[in-house]
Amino acid sequence: MKKVVFLLMVSFYSFAQTGIGTTTPVNKFEVVTTTADPVSSGTAANGNLRLGATSTNVHVLDFGLSSTSTFSWLQARSKSAYGTTYNLSLNPIGGNVGIGTTNPTAKLNLMGGGIRIHGGFSNSSTRPAINTSTIGNYEIRGVGSESGITQRDGGDDGFLRLSAGGGTNANTQSSIDISGFSNQADMDNNIVIKTAGVERVRIDKNGSTSVTGSLTGGNTASSKLSGFVSNTSTESVNRSIAVSDNGMILKCSAGITLTLPASGIPEGFNCMVLQQSTSQVTFSGTFNNRNGFSKTAGQYAIATILYVGGVYIVSGEMSN
Repeated sequence: MKKVVFLLMVSFYSFAQTGIGTTTPVNKFEVVTTTADPVSSGTAANGNLRLGATSTNVHVLDFGLSSTSTFSWLQARSKSAYGTTYNLSLNPIGGNVGIGTTNPTAKLNLMGGGIRIHGGFSNSSTRPAINTSTIGNYEIRGVGSESGITQRDGGDDGFLRLSAGGGTNANTQSSIDISGFSNQADMDNNIVIKTAGVERVRIDKNGSTSVTGSLTGGNTASSKLSGFVSNTSTESVNRSIAVSDNGMILKCSAGITLTLPASGIPEGFNCMVLQQSTSQVTFSGTFNNRNGFSKTAGQYAIATILYVGGVYIVSGEMSN
């Protein structure tokens, strides 16, 4: 008995329209079916279109049109249990995503609208505790990584900047920097507020607040803070002076060297250094002292570091 094989050749013309559920498709390919909101249980038909893989794969991507409103939806989920949902990635290997724009210039570029976050709080809800490995539905968090490449949600490091302006000049930008743990003292667990590209307020990890410039815009009596005391820090190893030392008392419990950096310290910076032990504290870098001294004079000696006019002045109970 001979087998007869029929070869069916189907041609689609470039001007042809293809429809499923309609005899008058208006696009090259159109699917028309019953509308339905996405369901979170069962396995019944739900949606207008499904993208699936081989039978060994359980995840599918369903597309649909709502039956109760005018929104459209897509949902990554299990084809055998709609309550099991999966992640949806947009441009996972690169490229930008735009909402309201055809030319996004950032990973997510929003034009013509705002962002709302509903955290599920009522006006009688108490403040939630700090989250660790998870993130709250009321939260925007900057996360980091030890390598700087691989995202590590469970790490303690991370950086987040909220900024406006500064597209062409840093001196036209205002920003708030929030940082988690860092090996860099300047970046370690603090909040920094800048205007015109210059740091104005810093809150360090110990709760110390330093203000660059006056609080009222002028060097007047009304710009002074009353009822506040300086924060102290015990120092036992060599290090450089940092912006976070502004207004501090550094209690040096060993004969250490404090280096005055060539840049990065704001105008009006000042801090007090106490030689708490019997070993002298040495100041390194370029600075002025009226007697040419570079060390504290002895146990319980006090010296002050002042930065004005681009010059360090180190003065007090000092010797060589």
